[in-house]
Amino acid sequence: MIFDAVSKSCLAFISHVLGMRSLRRHRIATSSLGNVLTGVSVALSVATYAYGATPAALGAAPVPASALPAPIQALVARGVLVGKSFVAEAGLTGWIVTHQGHTGIVYTTADKQHLIVGSLVDATGRDLTPVYAATYVPKPDLASLYKQLHGTRYVMQGAATSKNVIYVFFDPNCVYCHFAWKALQPYVKAGLQVRWVPVGFLKPTSAPRAAAILEAKVPMQALEFNEERFVSATEDGGIIPVSTMKPETLRTLTANRTLMDAFGSNGTPAIVWRDSHGVVQAKSGMPPLSELSAMTGLPEQPETDRDLDRFR
Repeated sequence: MIFDAVSKSCLAFISHVLGMRSLRRHRIATSSLGNVLTGVSVALSVATYAYGATPAALGAAPVPASALPAPIQALVARGVLVGKSFVAEAGLTGWIVTHQGHTGIVYTTADKQHLIVGSLVDATGRDLTPVYAATYVPKPDLASLYKQLHGTRYVMQGAATSKNVIYVFFDPNCVYCHFAWKALQPYVKAGLQVRWVPVGFLKPTSAPRAAAILEAKVPMQALEFNEERFVSATEDGGIIPVSTMKPETLRTLTANRTLMDAFGSNGTPAIVWRDSHGVVQAKSGMPPLSELSAMTGLPEQPETDRDLDRFR
């Protein structure tokens, strides 16, 4: 099945409204706010996923709240940050807004009394929102963020001295992270070093399971246990969640999630690597198997696991 930008946005919106946890090839972080703010959060999550936006800088001095249209003032009152505005099609005004680590675009109508959240599609079927995003939404400084990865608390798998290194943000209950784990094992055997960066947001047991991995005597063995005993039918990791999390572990998981968001990734797995030219790249979701060679910098490895057939 093929999804264009519009259908991805629609599917994401429907998934959030119905309380579904999964989208094709990736897992989405959800929030529990009021209806309007939830809609904005969904739109920003989709914008971040589709366009790689991050709230590094909104690019303009804050507009006084009293000068904003009433619907935008209502968002500001709920903690949404507002940056640039611009003239959009059909008399609309576009606004660069940020909430919970995600930056995107919303629109107000010409009468300034109504807010539009979602894609803006013209008569030809073209989604104008990514066009505006490319011009007005600030892009993440991936090179700077990559340096921050060195200070994260991760679980290292593979050769300690390997020149081929990738980072993977994962939730221990994420089935697509489990697929990424499976897909990367042949590359680990071929010399890849994977730095698994734990986060925990998908289920109530996610953070306690991530803590069980980080607080284990040998975290790598705990991670292997979680993946080897992963229950795909219920999307549950195999490790037993801790009953009480250490404060430093909670701080670690919070910092990891913040950094994941800064990379423009609002779901897991989120993969970060340097390409063959040394340029930092970031990708949300389980990638096609054909992309793993370029991501890892290693020759393509044979894969016979039938669970991964959908990613061939």
